[in-house]
Amino acid sequence: GNPETVSTDFDEADRLYFEATTMETVLDVYEVENSQGVLGAMGGQGPNNIALPLFRAGVKMLGTSPEMIDSAENRYKFSRMLDRIGVDQPTWKELTSFEEAKAFCTKVTYPVLVRPSYVLSGAAMNTVYSEGDLESYLKQATAVSPEHPVVITKYIENAKEIEMDAVAKNGKVVGHFISEHVENAGVHSGDATLVLPPQDLEPTTIQRIEDATRKIADALNITGPLNIQFIAKDNDIKVIECNVRASRSFPFVSKVMGVDLIEMATKAIMDVPFEEYPKIDRTVDSVAVKVPQFSFSRLSGADPVLGVEMASTGEVACFGSDKYEAYLKGLMSTGFKIPKKNILLSLGSYNDKLELLPSVKKLEEMGYTLFATAGTSDFLASHGVKAQYLEVLGKSEQEAQRSEYSLVDHLSNNKIDLYINLPSSNRYRRPASYVSKGYLTRRLAVDYQVPLVTNVKNAKILIEAIARHFELEVGITDYQTSHRTVQLPGLVNIAAYVPGLAVRDSGDLQSVTKASIAAGFSMIRVMPLGEGEGNSITEAKSLKIAQQNSKRGGYCDFNFSVTATSDNADKISLLAGEVGSLFIPFNHMSGKNISKVAAVQAHFDAWPTHKPIITDARTTDLASILLLASLHNRRIHVTAVTTKDDIRLIALCKAKQMNVTCDVSIYSLYLSQDDYPDCSFLPNARDQAALWQHLATIDVFSIGSLPYQLAQKLGKPTDATVGIADALPLLLTSVVEGKLTIEDIMTRLHDKPKEIFELHDQIGTTLEVEVGRTYTVPETGPWSPFAGKVLKGAVQRVTFQDQVACLDGVAVEGPPKGKDMSTHGAMPAIATITSPALKPLSQALSPLPDSRLLASPAPGPFTNKLQQLLSMDSPFRKKHVLSVTSYSRQDLHHLFDVAEEIRNRVDRQGVLDILRGRLLATLFYEPSTRTSASFDAAMQRLGGRTIAITTSTSSVQKGETLHDTLRTLACYADAVVLRHPDENCLEVAPIIPVPIINGGNGSKEHPTQAFLDLFTIREEFGSMKDLTITFVGDLLHGRPVHSLVYLLKHYRANNVKVNLVSPKSLALPKDIYRDLKEAGQILFESESLTPQILESTDVLYVTRVQKERFEDLAEYDRVKNSYRIDQSTLRNTKPSMRVMHPLPRNEEVAEEVDFDQRAAYFRQMKHGLHCRMALLALILS
Repeated sequence: GNPETVSTDFDEADRLYFEATTMETVLDVYEVENSQGVLGAMGGQGPNNIALPLFRAGVKMLGTSPEMIDSAENRYKFSRMLDRIGVDQPTWKELTSFEEAKAFCTKVTYPVLVRPSYVLSGAAMNTVYSEGDLESYLKQATAVSPEHPVVITKYIENAKEIEMDAVAKNGKVVGHFISEHVENAGVHSGDATLVLPPQDLEPTTIQRIEDATRKIADALNITGPLNIQFIAKDNDIKVIECNVRASRSFPFVSKVMGVDLIEMATKAIMDVPFEEYPKIDRTVDSVAVKVPQFSFSRLSGADPVLGVEMASTGEVACFGSDKYEAYLKGLMSTGFKIPKKNILLSLGSYNDKLELLPSVKKLEEMGYTLFATAGTSDFLASHGVKAQYLEVLGKSEQEAQRSEYSLVDHLSNNKIDLYINLPSSNRYRRPASYVSKGYLTRRLAVDYQVPLVTNVKNAKILIEAIARHFELEVGITDYQTSHRTVQLPGLVNIAAYVPGLAVRDSGDLQSVTKASIAAGFSMIRVMPLGEGEGNSITEAKSLKIAQQNSKRGGYCDFNFSVTATSDNADKISLLAGEVGSLFIPFNHMSGKNISKVAAVQAHFDAWPTHKPIITDARTTDLASILLLASLHNRRIHVTAVTTKDDIRLIALCKAKQMNVTCDVSIYSLYLSQDDYPDCSFLPNARDQAALWQHLATIDVFSIGSLPYQLAQKLGKPTDATVGIADALPLLLTSVVEGKLTIEDIMTRLHDKPKEIFELHDQIGTTLEVEVGRTYTVPETGPWSPFAGKVLKGAVQRVTFQDQVACLDGVAVEGPPKGKDMSTHGAMPAIATITSPALKPLSQALSPLPDSRLLASPAPGPFTNKLQQLLSMDSPFRKKHVLSVTSYSRQDLHHLFDVAEEIRNRVDRQGVLDILRGRLLATLFYEPSTRTSASFDAAMQRLGGRTIAITTSTSSVQKGETLHDTLRTLACYADAVVLRHPDENCLEVAPIIPVPIINGGNGSKEHPTQAFLDLFTIREEFGSMKDLTITFVGDLLHGRPVHSLVYLLKHYRANNVKVNLVSPKSLALPKDIYRDLKEAGQILFESESLTPQILESTDVLYVTRVQKERFEDLAEYDRVKNSYRIDQSTLRNTKPSMRVMHPLPRNEEVAEEVDFDQRAAYFRQMKHGLHCRMALLALILS
């Protein structure tokens, strides 16, 4: 990672080495620190480049296997893998001559991308639009030759580029996000403008991208992060490249979606439990855009044009309500200034002119003054857009040019606010001697700090963003924190207790409304009972006092109610038009309660049917009043429910479709008689548990008089505002603990109160709360039983009537704006108001539409790719494998595809069951370790069994013929592997009923060794292309050489050459030599291994001088030590050269070579296992 990050956050690492990330440094640190492993997936491309050499040096590489990383990095292996799993890719080819390149380009049609073969990703890559361009570029870039091939890829114009960032474990994708590029494909992903969640992708495209990602992750058996770049056009997707590491977009997608992909990837690598596809907690429907930051102004002379090479030096990401707002904010954050008046246009290609025309018309409609260069000016004029013409002239002409027509003058004098310069199709890199006018003006814009746009897609999104006139004020969408910010409507407290309600000149209402707005309540329903005698609204006089007090202003909206007394039934109907509801008290702390239910009957008759009735009746009183309400067909609301029996009774009534609703004081959910044993008005623990269990029955949460009553009982200072500030933090803490959801709170403090009491809509009123933010209840101010306790939620901002009324729980000073809403509304027909049971919702405000979020698990398993490969026609099925001459190049590729697939399976499962129930016999008349053991292991790893015949103790010793032995084994086994010293031993094969596999017939052939040798070369280099293979040692008796040389003839068109180095007496047999000579594949022949031969060598294939083949031991002693490969030999070879040996070895390869990563012979043995497994599977499955 970036050492600066670690040096500033020093507690992130125990030890920090400021060293270049090279293999040598890593090995040194690994040894010094006695490390358990190396994690390279988070360090960019550098660690991936050295992952395989480190792995081969014995370092434990954590995460995806370096061999699989190599399969993704090597374009041949990756391309073959994509073909195998059925994922599309752009057509490409590596070419070694101009004629080949020309023919390929004509076939796939221009435009194409051209780059030197040794380069991956963007560097030195160019888009070429014609044959002339191709010739010029190739001449300028490099002389195309076998030493300097070029890769040409079909470039798909106007295709959308899409970025996939994902995490996988053991090949299974466990989390992913898709983001899209604003620019068309062809702009380096580091320079591209990224949009997340994607806004313009079809569900089909998304589905295909997800499927392709799962297939690739599975094929590469990825554990850890991966990044895949796709291009999409007309719903077709193609893979550009796959990086088996965290990409530059990982932090961006992690921050935007609130899912730490790096943490997930690290846990996957370390095999620590984690949640797959974690829930995404984005409560705000916003879009994020990542905008690149360029430093062209510091790079004198650099052409500020976006291309396939990366040029940006940083990036800024912003949120917005849509991609236009987010893009504009991001652009402004990089220092971009929104144009005020003058805009200069220079549009290159005709297609760009047409595409941008509607946007240019929009600019004209917005009142901008447009300037344009020659071609653009004519084009716009012909389409009815007025633009003043400006021209770029040479220096001598500039002096005579009138400044009003001089483009240079306008730019250098800052008369232009924005310059949109779309270069015509970006040709190959021009030589320094040629300077275009477009380049000159782009540099002028940069040098004079004129905002410059050089990409048509960026220009379109910018103009649209300007046209939308965003206010660009910082809002809830603009930031993310460790806690969740949630926007809610203004909340309602349906039971606000005002102690001095009907006391003349009391300021309690102002205190309560101010505390309420600061606590997130923009509307309160004032309880009609105050503290003490004569302090309740029971008739017109007390109501007038309360109204008079309220004229001093309330800080939030409010309404009044009237209280029923035993003797005011005839007076309440007169007040019905001035209050919101009738309250029937049975248990209120004021003491002004009704003692008998019978006394209330008259109130039911007198009170208008469209106005709600509220009661705090309990137990038998509650049962009676519910019966009364039912008889009168009236809806009734029960407030401050505290007991288990009452909540169960209400639930029963609801089940019977009665018109009853209820609320619970928030304090009752969090305080019980266990906390304060003397407070009988609190629920006991059993009652409190019942309230939580019946959450679905509770329609509303309220504050009520309970907090005030508790303070009074405990002898604490009583304050009109007690309990109000605690309400939301308590509920939000329960949200964090998983007991409630945000939806539960919104339903019970906004939706239901509005519906039950038919309250007015509060336009321009919102509340922002922070869920999960720690909030310590203050010990100063109004008394609270929770003082000093740390809660997990707080009110951040309240907007009331479009003005900020509260910030961080403190009311903003200003005149009170609340209104008395007691007279609002008249209920429609009663029968329509019912209160069905509420179900607590599991998910808070829905984050984003699923189709755009895309973090959903895989839909079912893949089809078995191995079964498909094995079921294809092949010349191996149930056939003998006697000689390499029987097989075509296509057959070999089929075998190798199966071997690759089997390797992946064995790495994961260890043992497969493809050949369960099958038996293989091995019959070796000559000593063997590798061939016999690898066939034995191959058969057992495929789920089969083996019978090993030891010829020294078998009937062979009694004189049994080979024919009889094979016929006998055919009765027991499904196939036989045979090694025999006689070159003609295989003549009996046609009459043997089971397949015979040749494990070596004398010094003639060893087909399975040749297969695995070829597979090894292909795995080490990616392809059989432009390779020189040097055979050293005993070429006369070396049967693996004879077989491999024959197979190499299939690749003569791929420029595969052969060097032959042997003593004269051990030269290649004449017939094999003749065929090789006719194929034109021999490069050098020599009796000594010269530096010149070594320099040209890609594969050094060393063979043992075989003592058992010599009749004259003196001759053997003369030639046995002709060649010795050691470190001094390797000094003359390429770093990428590989040493191979069929083994066993004697002195021809020194043991010191084993520790060089160029030594491939033990890897050769491992590939041999997979190759022989593939062969057995193809023959026997």
